[in-house]
Amino acid sequence: MRRKGAFSLIEVLMASFLAALCAAVLAASIPTATQSRLKASYTSLALSLAQKEIEAIRTRGYPNVSGAQLAALGLLDSASPVSANTFSFTNVDQPLFDSPANLLPNGRGFVTIEQADLDLRRVVVTVEWSENGRVRSLSLGTLVANL
Repeated sequence: MRRKGAFSLIEVLMASFLAALCAAVLAASIPTATQSRLKASYTSLALSLAQKEIEAIRTRGYPNVSGAQLAALGLLDSASPVSANTFSFTNVDQPLFDSPANLLPNGRGFVTIEQADLDLRRVVVTVEWSENGRVRSLSLGTLVANL
């Protein structure tokens, strides 16, 4: 007698179980992937904002790297520091596109200016934002020399 090439009930059930298991694993990884993508997006935005602010400050030169001068140029919110040598900023070039508050959840930007040495100032730009109930931050620094 010749056997027909059909599937048995157990083979069909096993194939269905494996397909459902693969679908469940894939569905479970989607929220993690979405959260990782969002975290990377926020970090990238914060890095971009900090780089733009540092470059905007560096192009003004050593004589203008002070709270009063940078506030007059529109790179800081105010010449009054929020803490020792630290000033807040809300925009770099264009308020709509360069504001930490507009681009990041509860986003804020800070610039710290210190006299590192004679004719040398240290500038540190920090961008903070909230993510999943935690405050995250990114800082970039540079030195501006009096040449």
